[in-house]
Amino acid sequence: MKTKRWLTVILAAALTVSLAACGKNENAAGEAGDAGNKQDIKLRVMWWGSQTRHDATLKAIKLYEEQNPNVKIVSEYSGWDGYWDKLATLSAARNMPDIFQMDASYLGDYATRSQLLDWSGADVSKLDANLLETGTVEGKQVALPAGRNSYGIVYNKALFAQYGIEEPKEGWSWDDFFEMARNARAKLPDGMYLSRDFSAGELEYRAYQHAKGKGPFYIDNKLNLDKDTWLEWSAIWSEFRKDGIVAPAEQTISDVELDTQFDSLAKGTVLMKGTHSSQIAAYDSLLPGKLGVAAFPSDAEAGGWLKPTFYWSIAAGTKQAEEAKKFVLWLLNDPEAGKILKTERGTPVSDEVMAAIEADLTDVDKLGQQMLEKIAKNAQPFTAQPPGYNDFGRDMNNTIQSVIFNKTTPEKAYETIQKLAADTEASLK
Repeated sequence: MKTKRWLTVILAAALTVSLAACGKNENAAGEAGDAGNKQDIKLRVMWWGSQTRHDATLKAIKLYEEQNPNVKIVSEYSGWDGYWDKLATLSAARNMPDIFQMDASYLGDYATRSQLLDWSGADVSKLDANLLETGTVEGKQVALPAGRNSYGIVYNKALFAQYGIEEPKEGWSWDDFFEMARNARAKLPDGMYLSRDFSAGELEYRAYQHAKGKGPFYIDNKLNLDKDTWLEWSAIWSEFRKDGIVAPAEQTISDVELDTQFDSLAKGTVLMKGTHSSQIAAYDSLLPGKLGVAAFPSDAEAGGWLKPTFYWSIAAGTKQAEEAKKFVLWLLNDPEAGKILKTERGTPVSDEVMAAIEADLTDVDKLGQQMLEKIAKNAQPFTAQPPGYNDFGRDMNNTIQSVIFNKTTPEKAYETIQKLAADTEASLK
């Protein structure tokens, strides 16, 4: 059975497909720019991101077109919101772009529906082998990592200094973090907190479970939620909310990442939060020169992991497979392309490109690299959300929010999450 999300999108696209059936190819990806000249090639490339990413990518595309005058690249880009609905609709209508950004959360779904081109035979020898492995599904290389990324902590070191709070130290523990949060309550004014409520985020819990030595959140494409660790985590944050050590539920849920009005770190209502190393530059643009970075705390083991920022994939139905592969490999391997893109999609996955851009990196670029290096020292293996788990992820987050608002207990929430996972598994059979 397909997930509810895919059913909704496919049904929504059905009318479009039926109306367009006469007079259109089944897959419009990669149509020639000039029907009379086979040398003229048109590629559609689609991605999400910030304005700085759009600008850098368009500049790189211009260089590629100058080097390959027979190629015309049509760019389609947006923010994260709406990207996946659009891509799913294009997929249902058999009108996929030739090349598109792909995220680990959706990779399995598209790959198992034969939507992604197999990269077998392509020369990927210069790319990070460990990250390449994460782009395989059922033994096929269906995505190439766009950059090296990590998930850690960014904090406002200026506010730490202002209120006399000691910054995180290398190798700090979760006990150190909890003590810091309690002590900060006495030093910070009303309405300010050491951190956002980490229990609202799945990724922060993953870091805690890793640190406790209970393994990754998913094992063999199935949920691995350790009950005792989950209940311990939930109890700590429940106490913190009750004692005003972290923000109330309404403030936590209203946090919008990198939004000047709603991002709690940008507003100064919290001093730290979890984020990806690839987003440090964006945070610095909001808080220039004020930031520090740290790995997540450890315990029996380290808590953090390395992962691809996201991926580049190619539509299985493209008519320009070789040119599409050539363009993506150019983006990832070419030093001149690297000098344009820098760390906009994370640290380059090619050591050769990294060496070419290192001298040009700004202090902000180096700060993101610093986070990655802190985490890389003891990085845990990265495990992606399994195929078919998109609805589960949404429903799990809703369940977590119900705990934060005291609408259910952590014990009942655990049972609900396990049932959601079991129902997801059953729906995939």
